[in-house]
Amino acid sequence: MSDNFLLVPGQIIALDELKISKARDLAFVLASKGLPYVELVECRKAIDTNEEVVVVKIEVELCQRKVYDIRKFERVAVIFDPHDLEMPKVLSLRPDFPLTPHLYLGKTEFPRRLCLYEETYSELKLRWTPIGFLERIREWFALTAKGKLHGEDQPLEPLLTGPFDKIVIPFDLFKKDVGEEVPELLTIYRVNEDDEELFLIANRVKEISLKNQESAFVATAIIGQPQTHGIIKKTPETINELHNFMCQAGIDLITELRKRLRTWYTDKPFQKILDTKLILLIALPKTRDKKNTPEAVDVWAFACIKTVKEIGTDIGVFEVRDGGVGLLITPDQSKHGKSSEIYPLITIYSFSRDMAANLNGFPKGEYQKIVAIGVGALGSQVFMNLVRSGFGKWTLIDEDNLLPHNLARHELTGLNVGRPKAKSLAFIANETVEGETFANAIVADIVYPGKFSEMVKQALKETDVILDMSTSIAVARLIARDIDSVARRISMFLNPSGNDVVILVEDKERTTPLDYLEMQYYRQLLLEPILQNHLKRRDGRIRYANACRDFSSTIAYDLISLHSAICSRGLRNMISEDNAKIAIWQADLEDISIKSYKFSPEKMLQIKLDDWTICTDKWFYNKIFKLRSKKLPNETGGILIGSFDMQRKIVYILDTIPSPPDSQEWPTVYIRGCQGLRQKMENIEEITSQMLEYVGEWHSHPNGYGCKPSLDDREAFNQLSSYMNPEGFPAIMLIVGDSSELLWNVGIMQ
Repeated sequence: MSDNFLLVPGQIIALDELKISKARDLAFVLASKGLPYVELVECRKAIDTNEEVVVVKIEVELCQRKVYDIRKFERVAVIFDPHDLEMPKVLSLRPDFPLTPHLYLGKTEFPRRLCLYEETYSELKLRWTPIGFLERIREWFALTAKGKLHGEDQPLEPLLTGPFDKIVIPFDLFKKDVGEEVPELLTIYRVNEDDEELFLIANRVKEISLKNQESAFVATAIIGQPQTHGIIKKTPETINELHNFMCQAGIDLITELRKRLRTWYTDKPFQKILDTKLILLIALPKTRDKKNTPEAVDVWAFACIKTVKEIGTDIGVFEVRDGGVGLLITPDQSKHGKSSEIYPLITIYSFSRDMAANLNGFPKGEYQKIVAIGVGALGSQVFMNLVRSGFGKWTLIDEDNLLPHNLARHELTGLNVGRPKAKSLAFIANETVEGETFANAIVADIVYPGKFSEMVKQALKETDVILDMSTSIAVARLIARDIDSVARRISMFLNPSGNDVVILVEDKERTTPLDYLEMQYYRQLLLEPILQNHLKRRDGRIRYANACRDFSSTIAYDLISLHSAICSRGLRNMISEDNAKIAIWQADLEDISIKSYKFSPEKMLQIKLDDWTICTDKWFYNKIFKLRSKKLPNETGGILIGSFDMQRKIVYILDTIPSPPDSQEWPTVYIRGCQGLRQKMENIEEITSQMLEYVGEWHSHPNGYGCKPSLDDREAFNQLSSYMNPEGFPAIMLIVGDSSELLWNVGIMQ
């Protein structure tokens, strides 16, 4: 090994002259000779910067077969910032130190600076120790020698690092599968005109017309040949130096720029950009090693100090005469951009659907078509949660404008007051995620869409999922029963207190539609004691205007946010499964905990009787068959619990209150009693918020008698009709026989 090392800045000083605490601590550890694999060489101080330097000789633990030329003994200079604002810089003092992964970019190629940590220095210095620091340097050398410093699962690192100004470019600018050629020209928008630091946004020319180009910058994009990762080189400071760098990637940059500038000069639409400053966007496909195909594209941007016109002069394509600029017929081959200074920008991709998914922990964006009905407090937050995670292709349907009181819980801000909620949210979604349209809006009442009828009908017919977040039973019934669409229906809503959130999900084949899931949800409230206060409304409605219905509930914004998070994740999970589901999440506001209750719904059974349809299930049938069997040989019965949809002539039968204790039960006669019935019915109506009610009667026949109505049955049915018909409801009687035989009577006796 040669003893010729690179010069270290500053003058030599004694160890006890060190003033910077970290430099002094490191030097004292080395001087103590307690670590056998390191040796203090010297200490220095830079007069101009007050930086202090500790030079260390390190013994490296080497493998037999090295990938990179790391020596058994390496010498490094550790440079400490006097204010401890920057991470100590570790410079290799070997003049022939190899190009390896994880080297910092510098204005000169040597000395090469080691990149030791991924953490920021503000985090690192909380646990920085001199011994740990020395161990990390030794580890860096050892792993680099093995070629294992850069893990197989680690993203390919940039070829260049270190700038501070930023530019955002289209996420698909250099993607071959987009179906577009890489644009020769991009327009630039500067975000912060008054800030010294540049923050630029690049757009394809088709998105922003050149006629309106007022920016001080314009960009051009160039793709090079694949490069092996980990080869961090010096920063090019002129177009000429960048040209030399690009030659290694198979691109003659000067020739390419001459061709493009000539086009811009001769084409009138482009002449306006000649006085703007040029940004060069360079795409370098990267491979993990020379044998592999490109895994990624590293994109770098270089801002030119000079204008397009001045650069053209410096690369020999333009000539200045008498204050004017002319185009040379033949380029001046002696000019190569040596005086055209450039500096690098941090390049950032715009926010795409796939980026949104990845940042949220999902493999890629998903494109299920979803029509969302109702984007109020809960709906708006659920929607934006899913937008920011790259999920769904949305159509929002809501007729409401944002009112001032909505700001307490809505995702929209005061800038949107008076504007349609659906349009405003769709606009924000499309501005948030770049690419194809993320959301469309229809400002209409889903029940009475008027002139938007065809638009609504088409959206519902073509979608994969219809998501009801309207909190309207009328809407829920409409989408369950009246919409011509094979789309799966899902409903999300809060309970009156805002402490609980409910999700109802149809099965993929829609064998149990949303309206019957709603009915089973009410039944679960009766069956689960812990849920029997679920629908109780607490006091707390506020009038926000003067009309009769101008009330708003008092529910905390953080509760809406909590439930929207549950709903957005629940939607993702439940869409991926085929089964129907009923789920309730309950928030405990005292200990800030969440309890979930999930139920597997029964498949709906549907019976058509003239104009009426009965909807029930096996759970109900099994219950009454067991009640009948228990009382044999006597007859028994009870009342039917359910709900009416008078508009669609549907009767939902969910449960029964069995025969009261004062009933008369004989082998050939049943007379239902009434003891305790009123209290039980009031309890059911209270628990379900009047959504389940008395709908009719049932009784059993003894074995061997079938379900044919007797004269007593017909008389009882007539009495039932005289009770129900004045209220506008049909009389309903179910007769239960043996062998699971049933006879429904609705409106008229069979």
